[in-house]
Amino acid sequence: MPFVRTRAATPDDLALTYAITEDAMRGYVEQTWGKWDEEEQLQKHRANFTPETCRIILVEGEVAGLFVVENFPSHVWLVKLYLLAAYRGQGIGSTVLQTVQEDARVQGKPVTLRVLRVNNRAQALYARHGFKVTEETAERLHMASGA
Repeated sequence: MPFVRTRAATPDDLALTYAITEDAMRGYVEQTWGKWDEEEQLQKHRANFTPETCRIILVEGEVAGLFVVENFPSHVWLVKLYLLAAYRGQGIGSTVLQTVQEDARVQGKPVTLRVLRVNNRAQALYARHGFKVTEETAERLHMASGA
C-alpha cells in the first residue's frame, strides 16, 4: 500500500484540480450527457472550486487526486473523490474513504454522497465500505453510510 497523505488545496490549485477532475470524470460525463464541453466544464469548475473544503491527495509526494468534504449539522457530504488514472485500484480511494468515514463517526454523523450511475467502479468501492443507495435519479445514485 503506498504512503498516502493529503494537503489543503489553495486558490493556486484551480488548474490542478480541473486537470484531476477532467482525468477522473470526462469519460463518465460523456457517457451520461453525450459530451464534455470544455468551456462549460471549466466555467462550472471555476464557480464551484472552494479551496476551504478541498484536499489534494498525495502518494509518495506526487499528486494522485482530490477529495471535497462539506460538514453539515446532520451529515458529512463527500462531494468529490477523484483519483488520477495511474493511482486507481491501489487502495488509495479506500484509505481516503475510511478517513472520511472515521471523522464522521466521531461526530456521530452519516456520510452521504452522489455517484453517476455509469461509474460502476466507484459504486463498488462505496458498497464495499458500507454505503447503501438512499435515492435514485436518472443520472445518479445517492448513497449513505454510518450513523
